[in-house]
Amino acid sequence: MRFGLYLNPQTPGPEDDGRLLREVLGQVDLAADLGFESVWLTEHHFTGYNVYSDAVMLAAAITQRRAVDLGFSIAVAPFHHPIRFVTQCNLLDQLSGGRLTVGLGPGNSPVEFAGYGRAVDERHAMLDEFVRIAEQAWTAPLSGFRYAGQYWSGEVRGRIIPAPVQRPHPPIAWGTTTAATVERLGREGRIWLIAGSWDPDKLRQYFRLYLRGMDEAGIDGERRDAIWGRTAYVLKVYLADPDEDWRETLGPFIDIFVRKNLQANFAVDEINREQFEQNKAFFFRGFFAGQPADLVEKLRPYAQLGVGTVMLWLNFGHLPDELVRRTIIRFASEVAPALRAVRRDPDLFDHLRSAAEQPLAVWVRGRDGYAWQEAPPAKTDWAGAV
Repeated sequence: MRFGLYLNPQTPGPEDDGRLLREVLGQVDLAADLGFESVWLTEHHFTGYNVYSDAVMLAAAITQRRAVDLGFSIAVAPFHHPIRFVTQCNLLDQLSGGRLTVGLGPGNSPVEFAGYGRAVDERHAMLDEFVRIAEQAWTAPLSGFRYAGQYWSGEVRGRIIPAPVQRPHPPIAWGTTTAATVERLGREGRIWLIAGSWDPDKLRQYFRLYLRGMDEAGIDGERRDAIWGRTAYVLKVYLADPDEDWRETLGPFIDIFVRKNLQANFAVDEINREQFEQNKAFFFRGFFAGQPADLVEKLRPYAQLGVGTVMLWLNFGHLPDELVRRTIIRFASEVAPALRAVRRDPDLFDHLRSAAEQPLAVWVRGRDGYAWQEAPPAKTDWAGAV
């Protein structure tokens, strides 16, 4: 198991943006110096839910500071032009020495889609078309190519410059919580960025679908292991001092995060108590606070399932820099060494194939927050990458 820093810090306002950006880059430097293998960037706009907004620009800055793997988790395809995005990714792949993973998703924020003049209900169709054109651009002849779709059309008279280091292109990963999409990712041999909040038993149900897709496509052996080993799971983490009441320390910051999440992802400005409590419950499903030894035991089952990387979301809800840095230091010294020694269950694939069918159960997006759904349909309109 490997470990990455997941960057999605909220900002109180314009006067704090510069300070937060400097703190984030300092946290990246610290994590890289202490052995974190990767940095993962996401994309959010307009509401203060994310301080940097432009993952491509921040990733370029990071390449000039530390040699780490870089990934988008995720870039929102409908907000980009596929040809320009491929060009930017190629440049990042060069600057990072071939260490980029291109995580893509459809997005979901009504506020953000309104800002970009895009229809949120068309986001899945836009994502599919975006990936098709991007892969065409990455594999096209040097003489050029034409591309045509509902959302983007054009002609490239020449080649995309620069070329990427990784050929034919940096690996593409998808962020999703949708059962049918997870199985499709397996069939297509794509990397799964595990969005949402999953305990090991529920994740096992979805890994069963992921494996079934691979089996149907004949993906096995070293290729299957390589894809499986690049899966990534995000978890909010706070490592408390032994005598600290972390609930007292974090209470105000968690409340800030929940409110900003509702505003950014659901366009909910007037938040009632039911919405707040429901979404606070969702926060705690994807959150750990406590001592390092307890975190090792929490993450051990994920390592045994073969999750390749844990993306650690340490900076949330205006948490002070010194508390974020303290968790980075303690995680690197007291958690990471123990988990790096844990190996995937050698009989995992046989166990997944022989497991009995179970009703799928996940948290799904509603129009005013998250809700628990015991048996979601194969595709839910408001389900998607977070």
